[in-house]
Amino acid sequence: QAYKDIFAKPPTGQIGFTTALVYSLEIAIVTIVVTLALMLPTQLLLHLRLPRWRPVVETLTLLPLVFPPVVFVVGISDVYAWAQPTTTSPDESTIYKLLRYIRDDAHPLLLALVYVVLAMSFTYRALDAGIRSIDAATLSEAARNLGAGWGSVVWRILLPSVRTAVVNAGFLCFALVMGEYTISSILLYTKPFPVWLAQLPTTSGQVQAAVSVFSLLLVEVLLLLVGALNLRRTSDSR
Repeated sequence: QAYKDIFAKPPTGQIGFTTALVYSLEIAIVTIVVTLALMLPTQLLLHLRLPRWRPVVETLTLLPLVFPPVVFVVGISDVYAWAQPTTTSPDESTIYKLLRYIRDDAHPLLLALVYVVLAMSFTYRALDAGIRSIDAATLSEAARNLGAGWGSVVWRILLPSVRTAVVNAGFLCFALVMGEYTISSILLYTKPFPVWLAQLPTTSGQVQAAVSVFSLLLVEVLLLLVGALNLRRTSDSR
């Protein structure tokens, strides 16, 4: 009965389980795509062209772990306070319209961008370990000597070789989005799954435990599916 109650719409008007889960999954997809689009080319560039800059980039990716989440929220609030209309200039500027669109509850790109900053520390190390294990410099030089262009080197040689590292980095982003509560709660977002779970209007401990167990099982199934996919691709390549 507790598992049946998970999918019942709360009587207080709060969104349902499926809506909250899909909402967080959409944020996770945007976070994964943006993070990999930023970090994967950066890692390849650092390993192939700019090795001297690796300590600097590594230090920059560690900064999100140094500052607490409340600092991010305060910084975001200050930016919105600076851009919002005032009594002297009541018209909304283009910057404020863009910021308001990003923060809109219907498409919370603001949360995705903040999670990208938080995920850099984890994705950097996952991708770095994967690229180190394949000796990217030797592979790229061999491909270039055989006449391959840089596009072919990246898409046909390097990316397939670091596929496991890319998947691991994506799941680190996914785990961060599905478990982060502080920033989304302070920014007054009520639809993300962690906030929804904390505000679940039920006095039944069985229902709350059922929601937590169901969430863990869902993530476990996704991990098993990706693991099986990687295993099948490895066997096919052999």
